[in-house]
Amino acid sequence: MGDRDRAAGSHSRTWAVWLVPAALVLAGWAVARAAAGPAPVPAANQLGQWSPYAVGFGIGILSCISFLISNRPIGVSTAYAQTSGMIGRLVAGSRIDRMAYYRAVKPEIGWEWMLALGVLLGAWLSAVLFGELRVEAAPPLWVAEFGPGAAWRWLAAAAGGVLLGVGSRWAGGCTSGHGISGTLQLVAGSWLAVVCFFVGGVATAFMLY
Repeated sequence: MGDRDRAAGSHSRTWAVWLVPAALVLAGWAVARAAAGPAPVPAANQLGQWSPYAVGFGIGILSCISFLISNRPIGVSTAYAQTSGMIGRLVAGSRIDRMAYYRAVKPEIGWEWMLALGVLLGAWLSAVLFGELRVEAAPPLWVAEFGPGAAWRWLAAAAGGVLLGVGSRWAGGCTSGHGISGTLQLVAGSWLAVVCFFVGGVATAFMLY
């Protein structure tokens, strides 16, 4: 068997590895949905919120499609690093391109950057379609705990964003890179990262609220 035949066979097996589980999941979901019959609409959906089960199912299918079409996992933290590199290039010029990190990750609009843009546009479109789009200086839960002043809210959000960026670089990925793509591939480090995500998130929520 020649190299081309072996490559074709490997490509076919790769497709089968993803298509067969996806087909089984879809079939199982369809059977379970049919057996359950028409379900009552949850109160959350009446308020314009999506079902977390439907969203989780959609993210799983999106992950499979991403691997099938582009052979790349879903992840967005690289987009923020690329953005900081492009901003840094405006200030420091070509010195940014000589940095070790940006020699490996080009500071340019790439696949991850467009994915992050799609997330923002998708969230905006969802809010518009469900009539939930509104501008708030601070969410009601924050106001109830810390008062109506928005300055501390913006400061906390900025600090959280910085810590998120540092953490994602330190961990080699973000919640989407580890929590979705890494766990999908049964990466032990990603499963450990997800446990830490939940522990840290729950602990922070209890400390704040």
